[in-house]
Amino acid sequence: MSDGNITLEVQEDLTIRRHEIANRLTNVERRLLTYLSRHQTLIACVGNIGAGKSSLVKLLAYNTGMNALFELPDDGFEDHVVNNASLFPLLATAKHSAKRTLGRYYGAINDFIAHQQRDAADSPALRASRTHLEQAALDIQHAYLDLRKMQLQAVPHLQSSTCIDGSPLADRFAFCEVLHRDMDVPYLTADALQVIDGRLDAEFRSLVRPGLIVLLKSPVEYLLRNIGDRQRAEEQSETAEIPEGLLRLVTALNPRYDEFITNVRANGWYRGPVLEIDVSKIDFVSNVRHLIAVYEGIEALLVPKEFRG
Repeated sequence: MSDGNITLEVQEDLTIRRHEIANRLTNVERRLLTYLSRHQTLIACVGNIGAGKSSLVKLLAYNTGMNALFELPDDGFEDHVVNNASLFPLLATAKHSAKRTLGRYYGAINDFIAHQQRDAADSPALRASRTHLEQAALDIQHAYLDLRKMQLQAVPHLQSSTCIDGSPLADRFAFCEVLHRDMDVPYLTADALQVIDGRLDAEFRSLVRPGLIVLLKSPVEYLLRNIGDRQRAEEQSETAEIPEGLLRLVTALNPRYDEFITNVRANGWYRGPVLEIDVSKIDFVSNVRHLIAVYEGIEALLVPKEFRG
């Protein structure tokens, strides 16, 4: 088991022969299932939009017996909570609220960009659209903090271990940093950022922390292709192309995720191990050898050698 502050990058084992794949995969799944059912652990999957966080959470949940908590309601994105159906209505309400707020947020970005392109810098219409955008940027952070808080409050009461799609730490140290510092103008104001920091300190310091962070990384071009392929309604424009606001956001987020682990450790929010996956090289969705590498990486960071047998 890791002593903390260790980062492991997933690498494919090129020595696995075809006839060994089934045993190698099912053995590591069995070991993870056994350990995670006996040692309640929270695994947080973080990364840029389109990196495959929800796909990895889904695979972990259904192959290793974990609970799975997602950040958006959609076909195939339902929460998977073992033997605790009473949580579904509460979590579903929070997810639908976040999704509606996300739609308004993307709309505010696109409206602001449209006004930038056609209106004078001092025009009332541009100022109004910027004010709307600033409020929408704060609203989406509040909506996700509400959801994350509810999920983290539920985790200690669930049977077995839990994997979760996203994290309040990623919201603060990736998304908020981009919205405040990396856009052409601050979408998230300094006052709004102070409000978010206040909520984190007051509401999240006492909540359960991850035992492992899985960080999904990729070149921007790969992410944009994934976003286009999955065709979520809130990520499409009338021309079926990725909206300019989303394109700017994804592009700006990538360097923030490069700094993410350093920042959460420096700010005292996380001291545990990190599994890094370059999803442009490790295709755990469609390449079983790559999935084995991911599972064995998780095992190496979480499961003591004496437990593996």
